[in-house]
Amino acid sequence: MDSYVDRAAKASDAGIQWLLSHRTPEGSYAIQGLLPHYKTPMTLAAAGFLGEARTSFAWITRRFTGPDWHTRDPQDAAAARRRCDLYEDLWLAWGAQSAGLPREAANIYHLCRGFQDPATGGVRSRIGADGEEFYDLRSTALAGLVGLSVGDDEAVAGALDFTRRLMADQPDLPRNFFLVRDSKGHLVTSFDDAEARLFTVGFAEHQRDPLYYALGLGMTFLAAAHERDGAPESLSGALAYAEQCMARTDAILRHHYTGKIGWGMAKLYRLTRRPEHRAVAEQAAEHLLRTQLSSGAWWIPTLYSAPEEQPRAVTLDRTAEHALWLRLFSDTMRAGD
Repeated sequence: MDSYVDRAAKASDAGIQWLLSHRTPEGSYAIQGLLPHYKTPMTLAAAGFLGEARTSFAWITRRFTGPDWHTRDPQDAAAARRRCDLYEDLWLAWGAQSAGLPREAANIYHLCRGFQDPATGGVRSRIGADGEEFYDLRSTALAGLVGLSVGDDEAVAGALDFTRRLMADQPDLPRNFFLVRDSKGHLVTSFDDAEARLFTVGFAEHQRDPLYYALGLGMTFLAAAHERDGAPESLSGALAYAEQCMARTDAILRHHYTGKIGWGMAKLYRLTRRPEHRAVAEQAAEHLLRTQLSSGAWWIPTLYSAPEEQPRAVTLDRTAEHALWLRLFSDTMRAGD
């Protein structure tokens, strides 16, 4: 068996066992806040722990989900800074669908669909009363991935159009990549310096903590769509996003957003059999393997200088995410061999 595939699967298993060992019978981690919990249903469901995933989902929705099915934690300052208000909702819809809760998944996804622009297919990044009518790649590509899971063809078609056109409008590799369109469909290229990383993905030497995962989501969504329907424009779009990723040098493969890149590159390798996609996917997996602790949990050295400095909530969140990406990486690579 391929060494990276085998190691990734074992590391994912260890991370999931660490998560399970810290869960309470009611499905929480005995810690306040939404951040440590909302990725857990998807991660556990992907590993086959469906009952545990449903219990975690039920605990989350009892505490953080309103009657309109919007899930938020008003005390989560990090989520507020991210300005991607549907992010947690989409993760929960994905987890619910994977855990065998289609009614709950459909209810959450219906909420998210209400913020999709019928003209461009983009999904709103802010949904509050004071939210700007901005439509960004992060929300749109994740909504597209979840739409493939829940079977919403109309939403997927709109998200595909937005994601492909965003790339077609800015193909030059050496430049920053803009993530957002306004209500008129124009690229947003003017913004406050303090919020630049929410609007454009730059290069590590010029931008602090670029949102690499936005490019990874675009690539992975288009690759997944091509797997479903074989549309050549989705594959060419995924390849263009892959080139944007690789143009950012190996900094993108030594980052706390690397996991999404690895899964997307594994999908592209399965579709194209190009060795460069396999190599990048394996480099991304190697970074996650290298930063896993002996306990099975994950340390994020790009954010914290030592494991003991990392807050428990962050450890829970990143362990759930990295265990999932390694699971999806290994499953994808196995399916391609």
